[in-house]
Amino acid sequence: MGTPAGAVTDETALLWLATLQRALGRASHDVKDALNGVSVNLEVIRSRAARPETPASAVGAFAEAAGQQLERLTSLIEAVLALGRPERDPADVALTLRRVVTVCSASASNADAAVTMCEADGWLGGSTVTRVRGDLVRLALMAPLLDAVAGVDRSTRASAVQCTLGGDAAHVTVSIGALGRRSTMPETVADVLRAGGVSWTEQSQDLSLAFPRA
Repeated sequence: MGTPAGAVTDETALLWLATLQRALGRASHDVKDALNGVSVNLEVIRSRAARPETPASAVGAFAEAAGQQLERLTSLIEAVLALGRPERDPADVALTLRRVVTVCSASASNADAAVTMCEADGWLGGSTVTRVRGDLVRLALMAPLLDAVAGVDRSTRASAVQCTLGGDAAHVTVSIGALGRRSTMPETVADVLRAGGVSWTEQSQDLSLAFPRA
């Protein structure tokens, strides 16, 4: 006798909540860093601008730094808000991956790995919409990525994790890999993802996920 669809949905929601909470705990470092950067640079600008003899060039670098921190904070908040809302179907793997990468990518003060996103060599792009439910797509991407970014040696920054977007006629694919560390699918989410149509292979150090095209 199969598992009722409602039970699968409820389990997915619980797994996603736990995964999102873990990601937000990590992202909080980035939020604090960005807020502190904006605050410090604006204070320098205020203090220097209060002096009539101060040329504009004396505050330009600080204004640029504040702008960069604000841009990072804005992209992070937008990604968090998008991932916190119910996912729309059909899901777009590329769009979801960009949001997940934004939230999971570490700040400069974090010893965990940074995250990069790129496209597979020779891939011509096109639609990245899948028939897998959106809540499963984001769970499939974020759960293994959070494990992959965790640094082993807390005294040094771990090597960056690369998420490679690709695909073929039947699937949209995402490969997650990091130099010197093996990427795997957490057992806690594996059964729910398989039941929802997500497949993956673990070869060498990389985890390759496949989402059936819509």
